[in-house]
Amino acid sequence: MNETRRRRYALAKPIACAALDMDTAERDRYVAASCGGDASLRDEVRWLIEAADVTGDAGLLPLPPEETADASGSRVTAGSSRYRILRPLGEGGMGVVYLAERVLDENTPDEVRQPVALKFLNAGRAVPGLQRRFAEERRILATLSHPGIAHLIDGGSTLDGRPFLALEYVEGERIDTWCERRQLSLRERVQLFLKVCAPVRHAHQHLVIHRDIKPANILVTPDGEPKLLDFGIARLLDQAGIAAERTMTAQRALTLAYASPEQVRGRPLGTAADVWSLGVVLYQLLCGARPFDGGEEDSPLDLSNAIVTGQPLPPSRRLRRARPAQAPRQVPADLDAIVLKALRCDPAERYASVDHLCADLRRFLALRPVQARRGRHWYRARLFMRRHRFGLGMAALLVLMLAGAVAQREVQLRQVESERDKTQAIAGFMRELFENADPTHARGSHATVREVLDRGAAQLLERRGIEPAVRVSLLLSMARSYNQLSLGGQAIPLLLKARELQRGYDAGVLERGEVMAALGRAYSTVIDLSSAIPADRQAIELLSKAPGDHADEILRVRINLLYNHLGVLDVPLERISGEIGRIIAELEASPRPNRELHLQALAVLGMAQATEGKDAAAMATARRALDEAGKLYVHDDPMLIYYRFTLALVSMRADPAGAVGMYRQAIDDYDHMIGTPGPGLAGLLSYFGSALGQLGQPADAVQALERALRIADGFAASSPDFYLGTLNTLAQQYLELGRGKEAAALLEPRLRQLRERVASRSAWATTNAADAFNVLGAVALQQGRAGDAARAFHEAQAYLGSRERQVAPDSYAASLAGLGESALAAGRLDQAAQWLAALQAFNRDNKATSPGAPALDAALLAARLDIARGDFAEAGQLAAANLGPAGTRWGECSRRAMALRRLERTARASDARAEPASTACVAGSAVSMR
Repeated sequence: MNETRRRRYALAKPIACAALDMDTAERDRYVAASCGGDASLRDEVRWLIEAADVTGDAGLLPLPPEETADASGSRVTAGSSRYRILRPLGEGGMGVVYLAERVLDENTPDEVRQPVALKFLNAGRAVPGLQRRFAEERRILATLSHPGIAHLIDGGSTLDGRPFLALEYVEGERIDTWCERRQLSLRERVQLFLKVCAPVRHAHQHLVIHRDIKPANILVTPDGEPKLLDFGIARLLDQAGIAAERTMTAQRALTLAYASPEQVRGRPLGTAADVWSLGVVLYQLLCGARPFDGGEEDSPLDLSNAIVTGQPLPPSRRLRRARPAQAPRQVPADLDAIVLKALRCDPAERYASVDHLCADLRRFLALRPVQARRGRHWYRARLFMRRHRFGLGMAALLVLMLAGAVAQREVQLRQVESERDKTQAIAGFMRELFENADPTHARGSHATVREVLDRGAAQLLERRGIEPAVRVSLLLSMARSYNQLSLGGQAIPLLLKARELQRGYDAGVLERGEVMAALGRAYSTVIDLSSAIPADRQAIELLSKAPGDHADEILRVRINLLYNHLGVLDVPLERISGEIGRIIAELEASPRPNRELHLQALAVLGMAQATEGKDAAAMATARRALDEAGKLYVHDDPMLIYYRFTLALVSMRADPAGAVGMYRQAIDDYDHMIGTPGPGLAGLLSYFGSALGQLGQPADAVQALERALRIADGFAASSPDFYLGTLNTLAQQYLELGRGKEAAALLEPRLRQLRERVASRSAWATTNAADAFNVLGAVALQQGRAGDAARAFHEAQAYLGSRERQVAPDSYAASLAGLGESALAAGRLDQAAQWLAALQAFNRDNKATSPGAPALDAALLAARLDIARGDFAEAGQLAAANLGPAGTRWGECSRRAMALRRLERTARASDARAEPASTACVAGSAVSMR
């Protein structure tokens, strides 16, 4: 490019930039006015616009720098947070970033200040496209939680309406500068690069493509940990319009030197685009230059053409042009092959995923054959000799070792070639899947993540000609995505198919362990705990045998297993609490603990403490988990729903009103963040209804429980205990409302299933059966069938062994009270007194006091027995003493409060007449009030 054209290009570029955001008529007028009578300038502008429109070039027209006032020292107010801007950090095509302090309360002497990177749209660039992309960056960051990604702290608009993002401030250096300053060896550079790949892999697992991976967006902290920044032009694959977005605003924001050929061409993108950009970064770390850098005279068009059509020099050859201080002295041929595979023009020929790129780099570090080098026997032999120099130097063993080497290399060769074929097949399938999800390929319709997965799963199960190992990898990937969406019901058939396929070939222990771990989680998601527990156990066994370090994955499965044990109580509570306590101690003792696993373990510990009756400790543990989750996740992350649910669950006994508020917020958050009804929402509604019932709000409880039951109908077969538990709770609330016939009609068709479930020996199943017969006994008392009532309460009690009495003391107390009421209704006062004594002793052992249900039921039975014996004064005092607490706790119109009120009136009236009330009268009162 000569000097004249360079000057003309510099003048044309800002005009073309501005014109691209205008419609055709406005664009022509603007270009004519801006160029005046300079025909050559006008031609240059039109050429740039046409080139950008035709090629979709992301870098022909980089945004010109904006005039942005220095805001250092100013303050920004947003919601409840205040930010004090300290200094500018940088400016790009989309926004300007400042170092700021987040001040939560500046009026206190010990105000908390948190350093943040505060990002605003560039001054004068607040066009709708950029505003949408700014909002999309916030939404994407809210879905990502990884220690290698600078996380979102806050976001929204300032009081004057400017959108902003508050991000984790990363104090570090660009990765290329960091390597140069420390003169890292080639091996150290590769190891550091592997750390960069981890957050990219995390983003891809959440169906997010970064699209702008470059050294400037990778900062290395002083302790050597890289952080991935700037998701400003990232793409969320399920977002309507984003999958195929080709606006020039978005395309000009990326950096052309790191853009993939499909980005330059403006074609639909998959994860292979990020694999390309990672390849460019690795190339630069190895040889100090980018693969398609030319001379200063090269224009963006020249660079675009080189990316689309050119073949980069291997890093080893490019290194000869670099200064020694910029890179290691020598780049081995294996690394050349790995980098060039990542930089292949056709996305299907690159590594199928970041995982596959990392696997090849680890093979290189371990002196193993790399997948990128194909079919060279001597190459494999050389690697073998490098690993076994001493042995090969022993002449006596030379022949034997070479023979063994040939056999071993042939096996490795077949493995490498099989892995290569597998990678290419996976890449082809995934590319086709994402292209079909793109609105430009789907006749304008916008596919959600669920729709993309459903379509892919159907294709995968029907398509022929896919190798079993490839099909298993794809099934596992899709099942994991379903699990992340709490759609375990969709994941289970895929994983069962994967297990079936694995039996037909020599699947490794790691591959089998990963499938079982995903299957255990899927079963947990649909609350099929009897299937989840053996799956978790098998996963732990397999992962423990797998080569390599899988400690975090094993720990994750162990925590899930303990959670499932807690649901069915098939092991002692003490063992569950002790094991989860050891896991927490292990995590807290680690120099770099996994914060997500720590939170999960705390949640399980809180539920274990609540099950043991340690309500105060359980609430403190669950509160700690929720507080720490609030620091780890952004405010609209769905994971916060789970930790809020945990706190509500363990608070139900000690603070039912607080639990109701937390359930209500969790349900609102679920509807807002997730939307699609599933097991998670059904669980929230079921426990919400139970908490409302405990507060004496049966009508509201019925509304929530009926909605929960409608959702649970969809997975009743796979989660029978949850379904039957919700059914029981609804029947109990019908009983509270005096709708005994409806309660019985709900339960009687399920009696056979309830009895069959008891055979599973799950505490949940046996408690469900007991609760159902307690309700049926109460209905029989209402209808004057004392004999049927006694039989129902006896059957309920038979299901409640020592384990169930510990887990569900209220259920056992209800059966004792019911047996006493049945005896009283039948006129057997001595027998009623015996059941009352048993109930009072049980309540003392469990520290059950008024206004709890067991204590009130004991007071009701005692007052009725006193009236039957003619002790009206004692009965009246007992009823009056419990009436106030019952009305406060359960509501003035609750079943227990109304029964106490009638007993007080009966006792007062009978005392005034000084005539003993007949047994029939008392029994009738008992029947009407139950």
